[in-house]
Amino acid sequence: MQTAPQFHLYVLDGDVPAGLAATGLETEKLPDPAAIEHPALILLGAGQTAPERLAEMAIELPPDASPGALREVVRIAMENVALKHQVIQLESEAHRRHRQFRELNRIGIALSAEKDIDRLQSFILTTMRQLTHADGASLWLKMDEEGEAKLFLASSQNHSIDKNTYSAFKVPVDQRSVVGYTVSVGKSQIYDDAYNPPPGKPVGGKSFDAQFGYRTKSMLTVPMRNYNNDVVGAVQLINAKRHFETRLTVATVDSEVVSFQPDDVEMIESIASQAAVALDNKTLIDSIQALFDGFVQASVTAIEQRDPSTAGHSGRVEGLTTRLARVLNEIGTGKFSDFFMSDDQLKELRYACLLHDFGKVGVREHILIKAKKLVPGQLEVIQSRFEFIERSVQVKYATEKLEAMREGRNGSSLAEIDGRLEQEMKQLDEWVRSIAAANEPTVMPEDKASMLEFLSQQTYYDMAGRAHPMLEPQEFRFLSIRKGTLDAQERLEMESHVTHSFQFLSKIPWTPVMKGIPEIAYGHHEKLDGSGYPRGLTGDQIPIQARMMTISDIYDALTAQDRPYKRAVPGSTAIDILREEAKQGKLDRDLLDVFITKKIYQAAGAR
Repeated sequence: MQTAPQFHLYVLDGDVPAGLAATGLETEKLPDPAAIEHPALILLGAGQTAPERLAEMAIELPPDASPGALREVVRIAMENVALKHQVIQLESEAHRRHRQFRELNRIGIALSAEKDIDRLQSFILTTMRQLTHADGASLWLKMDEEGEAKLFLASSQNHSIDKNTYSAFKVPVDQRSVVGYTVSVGKSQIYDDAYNPPPGKPVGGKSFDAQFGYRTKSMLTVPMRNYNNDVVGAVQLINAKRHFETRLTVATVDSEVVSFQPDDVEMIESIASQAAVALDNKTLIDSIQALFDGFVQASVTAIEQRDPSTAGHSGRVEGLTTRLARVLNEIGTGKFSDFFMSDDQLKELRYACLLHDFGKVGVREHILIKAKKLVPGQLEVIQSRFEFIERSVQVKYATEKLEAMREGRNGSSLAEIDGRLEQEMKQLDEWVRSIAAANEPTVMPEDKASMLEFLSQQTYYDMAGRAHPMLEPQEFRFLSIRKGTLDAQERLEMESHVTHSFQFLSKIPWTPVMKGIPEIAYGHHEKLDGSGYPRGLTGDQIPIQARMMTISDIYDALTAQDRPYKRAVPGSTAIDILREEAKQGKLDRDLLDVFITKKIYQAAGAR
């Protein structure tokens, strides 16, 4: 019988097991247990005991067995040892694979969760270095530059170089560089020595080493593939080390650097693919975010084009409100000790502020931009009417004067007619001026209100002799508006913009972190005492974000310089008005105190 050549048969010092010499098996004395060459089998005689920790590879031979039987016993024992060795290897591989799977799963979760692109890239490189004990790593992303494919160095790390080695530059996707070659052929590359690459492959690391006084030896370069299996970049690891924390020098590279293992390739390729998908997802999310930001800005532009007098209002309200929210985040004590808004919640608030007036697109334009109480053209119609009345009065007195002259009346009689004409013309002129003054968006004095009511009851006659009121019912209604430029019906239509905004925003499929936008915008004209609109909410029924926006909205509306229907008030006056509304229980006093004490109204772009 011949034993497998790789097996070593050991016997203990002392007596050789009985009958072993007759088998023809070659044996050797058992050396120091640490020096045993594997695979090995220890043959024991009767009463002998294997050294500690070697019992699994030992067998006691039967003393009365024939040489043939002993050879068969030894053969079976060797097979058992070989099987045990295979089981141990398989178990070790299973444990390694299990650990690798858990690590890849952890990495995949972390890659999916990370939103910051710089942290994501750093995490990718750090993780790959830790798993392979690599000293350095770099991440390259594929891009198109004027029709030519290039690789952009997105991030890099090196444990042994103190100074920052990162420098954004590009290399062509060709066979002149290792990363370019890897992306070109779409296959991973392992170099035992970057200065002595396999035949037909480019040298790596020399220009980097010359610049930083480094020595690149072992190298693993892996292509990154996205979910479409397209190569979108590459990860390059350099200098696998015996111990991860070792800092290399040029002198210690040969003793400390080892080659990357074939098992590393499969693992790093898996991570690289996950990283490529994560980066693709992040790029896609950023693109969607940019698209939505553009949509929001376009929506704000649409609002402002319909109502140029409020240009910039939404942006200023957003600036004031988000600054107030950030200040509240920093307080951390007192009434706001539990208040905190995450970055996503701040973004939600930002969008709600920018879009809070979008519903104005559903308000008729002549109401939206109504600068005077009368609609455009109505004052000119009234003035033309009074010009007709003046002509009629002039004709009436001219006829009366002509008749007096025919009757031969003297000069005093004619002068009396002229006096009455002059008096009536003055009265008409005064009425026209009063109507023009009443058309302004100011608080209506009592005397003007009574004058308007008087004119609405006076008549004049047209050329056909038909009677008409000096002020038509609609004109009288508009001119009788006590404050502002809108009557009750128009104000209801203007106030409906809040509901229009809510209905519009509710149709957008918001993500879970943005789902509060419609409700926040819906509440920006509500008041704590229920006097607001459109739902008359009270107290905590109004979201705190909407309460913050209400303060900012009122402040900006009061101080705005570009509203044709009202004069801007100084910031101090606006603060006094806000304080009065808070005193009346309409505004959140605590939020207003922060708004004032922290001078939120002095934010950039606010008045």
